[in-house]
Amino acid sequence: MKTSLLIPLATAICLAACAPAPVAPPPGPGVVAVPGPGVVVAVGDQRYYTHGAFYVEHGRRWTWAGGHWVRRHGHRVWIHGRYIVQG
Repeated sequence: MKTSLLIPLATAICLAACAPAPVAPPPGPGVVAVPGPGVVVAVGDQRYYTHGAFYVEHGRRWTWAGGHWVRRHGHRVWIHGRYIVQG
């Protein structure tokens, strides 16, 4: 009896976890938020840096280089940003 209830319950939980959740960005200046149905997908380069735009360590200046798209083996691949040495 317990197994017959466990399988549908686990299936429902998995399907609920995989369902897309609607996300609306906060309105910018001069924008009025109108409630209503809709789905917004926001994609952007997340800033992964912890030191800011640049930092100096052992006399070297490290500058943040943002992420970018490249084509590898016929597919577009996202390259995450990283710190690079200047000079």
